[in-house]
Parts: sequence; C-alpha cells; structure tokens
Amino acid sequence: MQFRLEKRREPSKVMVYATPVAAVVLTMVVGAIIFSLIGYDGVGAVREIFLTPLTNSFKWQDLGVKAAPLIIIGVGLSISYRANVWNIGAEGQYIIGGLAATWVALATHGMTGWWILPTMFVAGMLGGAAYASIPALLKTRLNVNEILTSLMLTYASVQLIYYLVRAPWKDPMGMGFPQTRIFSEAARLPTLIPGTIVHLGVPIAIVVALIAWFIMSRSVFGYRMRVVGAAPHAARYGGFSENKTIWLALLVSGGLAGMAGMLEVAGPFQRMVPGFPTNYGFTAIIVAFLGRLNPLGVIFAGIVMAITFVGGEVAQTTIGLSSSATGVFQAMMLFFLLAGDILIRYRIKRVVPAAEVRA
Repeated sequence: MQFRLEKRREPSKVMVYATPVAAVVLTMVVGAIIFSLIGYDGVGAVREIFLTPLTNSFKWQDLGVKAAPLIIIGVGLSISYRANVWNIGAEGQYIIGGLAATWVALATHGMTGWWILPTMFVAGMLGGAAYASIPALLKTRLNVNEILTSLMLTYASVQLIYYLVRAPWKDPMGMGFPQTRIFSEAARLPTLIPGTIVHLGVPIAIVVALIAWFIMSRSVFGYRMRVVGAAPHAARYGGFSENKTIWLALLVSGGLAGMAGMLEVAGPFQRMVPGFPTNYGFTAIIVAFLGRLNPLGVIFAGIVMAITFVGGEVAQTTIGLSSSATGVFQAMMLFFLLAGDILIRYRIKRVVPAAEVRA
C-alpha cells in the first residue's frame, strides 16, 4: 500500500487552526514517552511543565513577565514573515536594544526625571532597528540572504555584551563580577502590583499586539506586507517596491525586538549582565508560527511558550529534570507544527497499484 501527498485546491481552514492545538498535544504526549524511556517520570514532567504554571498562583506573575518579550518579538517576526522576509536574528536585535537602553541608563545614572524611561524606550527600538538595517542593506544592495546575515549578527552582539560588561561598563563596586552597576530608580520599569515582579512591559506587550493586528488588517502597510508575501509578482505590478518592503519588514521586526530588550533590561534585570541573552529571539520564531503569523494568535502562543519556560524551571527543582528539557519541548512543538502545516496545503492520498486497477 502506497500513499502520496496531493496538493489541495485551497488550504484547509480547519487544519489552519487545528494544527497548533495538535502540535501542543502531540508535544505533551511524545515528551512524556521520551522522558519515561530515559528514566524520568514522563507524566510528571509534562504535568510540571505545562500544568503547574497555570495552577500555581505564585507562577502567574512569572508567566506574564516571560510572555511579554516573546509576544513583542513574535509580533515583529510575524509581520516580517508575512512579507516573506526571514529575519532570524531577532535575538541579536533584542540584545542591541537592551545595550542601547543600558547606555542611556548608565549615562543618566543618579539623575531623576520622567523622561529617562521614554528615552531608554526610544533608544532600545532605534538600536534594534539599526541592527536589523544591516541585513536589510545587504539584502537590497548585494542580494545577500537575510537569514544568514541576521543570524550571524546575533553572535556578534553576544560578544559585544561580554566585552562591555568586562571592560568599559563594568561596575567598579561589583566585586569583580562582569556586570554594570544597577540602574537608578528612574531607569527601572515600575511594577504594576506591589510585591510582585509584574512590570509595565506586560500590558505594553498586549497593546503592541493589538495595534499590530489593527495595522496588519486595516492599513495600507498591512496590505503591502500581505500582498508582497503572498503574491510578489502581483505586488510588483501593483506598484509595491520589494526593496522598500524588505526595509520596512526588517526595521519593524528589529525595532520591536529592541523594544523587548529595553523592557527586559529595565524590568527583570535592572542592569546588563552576560546572561542577558535568553534565547527569547529564537523562541519567538516558534511563537510567530504557532500564532499563525497573526498578532492576536501571537498573544496566546507567547503565553504557551512562557509556560514551557516557567514549567521547565519548576521541573528542574521538583523532579530533577535537565535545564535543556525546555528546549526539547519547544523543538518538538516546532517540529509538529511544521509537519502539520503540510496537511494544510496537501492531503494524503492512497496510490492504487496498476495491477489492482486492472483487476
């Protein structure tokens, strides 16, 4: 018995929405089996990673704080990917945004004033956008693949952090640790609920997603992104410049990644440290696809991925699961999602052998 993939006349609308849910469920089932086979409590691992963050009220604040940067970066990437501009270097743009905001915080250290946080906010966005402009320039001028350039620039940004916190920005009172001095009160994000770590970046992430949804569905900019991504030849006939679209897609996605970097360094970290790169930029790629490149879907996808981060930390302490377990679950989720995407455009059809047909 043989089977083959047959292209559908039009994508299956049911599978578009069913695939993300199926990917999450399959990740839980297969994850439980894998961890059981290597000697862990597989069911317990799935319970701790996916359910404990939702049932433990003390973990809810962690969910919000970790979901915020994932949502913001994921929204930017969803816009870029809609236009078929493949920005893989959001992690580097996130880092540069955090560094730009840190520069403002250190330059204004000891000062007070409402203007410091907005200045850091703008600096973070400009830093991320400027870093994304490098692959945009190379793509539009030299036709260099943006996947490679944006990805390689990520590793350069990591080395820049290591240099800055060990030399010019090193805290002289930090007992030799490679870190900057802690930010002044005026350069830290305020918490929304006293006694918690939920900061202003959480509602900002939701607002960013809602604004992006409105722009992508109701504006000429959104129409440009959709048309260029879905029908590039028709877009050219319609007068949309491909190079301009590449610049817009990379600047927007880079700027939002930089915004996320600013919110992280001014919120949870409150100083720049070597551990600032948290792979949010790479995880947000999964968030963008899990959310179906829709800003509203990205909100829910960001929460799902935040659950794996928080649950992974819980599983480390309760059942001794490795810190890499979170990455395993996230990778499986992406695999099942992309595999399921095939069924959106194709159907499985049985091939009838010629002998059976003659019979």
